[in-house]
Amino acid sequence: MVRTPIVVLAMLMALPQMAWGQVTFKRCLTDGEVMVEQLVRHGVFLREAGNRCEEWVQGTSKKWRAIDQRFGPRLKKQTDARAKLFAREFKEDALKVRTYFDGRLVTYFRNVPLTQAYCTHADEMLDDITKGGWGAFTTQAKIVQNEVLLDYKKCQ
Repeated sequence: MVRTPIVVLAMLMALPQMAWGQVTFKRCLTDGEVMVEQLVRHGVFLREAGNRCEEWVQGTSKKWRAIDQRFGPRLKKQTDARAKLFAREFKEDALKVRTYFDGRLVTYFRNVPLTQAYCTHADEMLDDITKGGWGAFTTQAKIVQNEVLLDYKKCQ
């Protein structure tokens, strides 16, 4: 099928409003925003792994709660910065789009099949953060950059 500009325009107009909005926004992240997204995603991973792995490696839930207590204000700061990013990129549907992304992340991490290796690795990461502090958390978070860049493009 040949897609003339009129056909393409008609197809775009048929998209739901949220999808149409995604086409029209800049939709890219600065280096700092990539880091914010990495930190938020890593926090979600650690929360879910820490709580879910308790049955495989005792103490993970307690370790996560201690980290959350210790770094809660910093994690909230990242979450707030992320909310501003979504408000900029998805002006009219920011909460809806952010809720979708958050739901997708949480659903994924809540459904990862647990194994001894997965939970032992999560436990080691929690121990590393307990000892190394926020610097260890940010170093670990950088690992998810490729996943972040699959969802967003980086501003040039």
